[in-house]
Amino acid sequence: MGQRHDERPTSARRWFSLKKLGFYTIIYTVALLPGIGCSMTGSETTRGPLVGGPCEYRSYPGQAEIVSVAPLEAPAVAAGERYDVKFRFISDGPVEEPLGKAALQRTFSLLPDREMPPDRAFIEKFDIRPGKRLGCTLKVITRGTCTPILFEFPALAPGDAAPR
Repeated sequence: MGQRHDERPTSARRWFSLKKLGFYTIIYTVALLPGIGCSMTGSETTRGPLVGGPCEYRSYPGQAEIVSVAPLEAPAVAAGERYDVKFRFISDGPVEEPLGKAALQRTFSLLPDREMPPDRAFIEKFDIRPGKRLGCTLKVITRGTCTPILFEFPALAPGDAAPR
C-alpha cells in the first residue's frame, strides 16, 4: 500500500513525507515569528518612542543660594560672554533619598536652558549675584532611568519679570 511494484513511494507520499513536512514547518515558523513578535497594536503606535522613562521624582521645595558668579574662559567668551554661576540647594524640609542628601552637600552650575551657562543679559535681568536666594525645587528620581537630580527655578522661567 502506498508503494509501487518497484519499491518507490507513490507521488502522494513523495510530497507529504515527514522529513519534508518537518522542514517546511520550521521554515514557516522562522518566517512568521518575527512578524508576530514585532507587530504593534494601535495603542502602541500612537504613543511614540519611549526614551529613558517612565520616571518618577520626589520634589523638595527650597531655595538655591548663589555661591559664585565668574566669567567663563576664552572659548566660551568667543560664543558670547557667558558666566559660571554656582549655587547650593537649601531644602525647606528633610530630604530622604541618598541622592538628594548628597545634593545638599555640593554646589551645582546654573544652566537656565539646561545646556548653556547664562549670559550677561540673564545675569542682569535676574540680578544674579553671590548670596542671593532664588525659589527652587529639587527633584530626586525615585523610579526609572532618567536624570537622577533636577532643579526647577520657577522665578527664572523665560519671559518672566526679574524675581524680587
